[in-house]
Amino acid sequence: MKFYLFTHPDLLSTKEREKIRQTISVIEQGTNTNNLVTGLYLSNHVIRYQGTAYVQNWMTPKQFHPRRGKWTFVQKWPVPDDLPAQFKLIRLHMEWNPKKYPKLERDIYHWEFQYPAFKDHLANLFAHELHHFRRHHLGMHPKEGEQAANRWALEHVKNLGFQVTGKKLKIKRIRKQITLLESLFHVDPFSDFRELKAGQSVRIIRDSRKQYQNQTATIVRPIRKNSKRMVIQTSDGKIWRWPMNWLQILDKPPA
Repeated sequence: MKFYLFTHPDLLSTKEREKIRQTISVIEQGTNTNNLVTGLYLSNHVIRYQGTAYVQNWMTPKQFHPRRGKWTFVQKWPVPDDLPAQFKLIRLHMEWNPKKYPKLERDIYHWEFQYPAFKDHLANLFAHELHHFRRHHLGMHPKEGEQAANRWALEHVKNLGFQVTGKKLKIKRIRKQITLLESLFHVDPFSDFRELKAGQSVRIIRDSRKQYQNQTATIVRPIRKNSKRMVIQTSDGKIWRWPMNWLQILDKPPA
């Protein structure tokens, strides 16, 4: 695996940089990461840490800098000149402030984690994204999603000696009842899309890059409940999560 650390030159000492590299190296143990590139971005202030695994399609050096979205800030650093011709990519974004630890963190999947030190936080975040790499690139952890990634990451880092604790929070029954009432009175604008099956076709009626405008795409899998995007495959074989309000149904199933 190739690992790149992006930060301000005076933010970390040489010793701190080496400790971070050692943490990443320990977590990847037991996983074939020959085709993986990982970029860690450290900032003075981060509202919420984040990680993204681009592991379903091959990436090229030209794609290392995103053109839009939450990761466009990485363009302030140059593209590494020793990237492989193709690779799978993990991006991590964290705040470098060891004084903020120990830290209690709740993620969007209703998990609560406690991190005694920065290295524990980094280890767990990287392990979570590594689970996605193992699933989509190495064929491991079949059909496992975000909840399973959290469980595996927590077990993995604890087995390696990191002092992370975590648990899945229970959602209060009253919240579930409110959600049920909301669903009963909610008009779903994508109800027709939710009837579609894998292999059926849709037309792309909007593409901000104009690359696939008015082209036909194939549905990869049925959409999940409450999702506003559909997983489709374009004519060049690439897989996308496309906004459904930018798609048109071509072959609606019979009633």
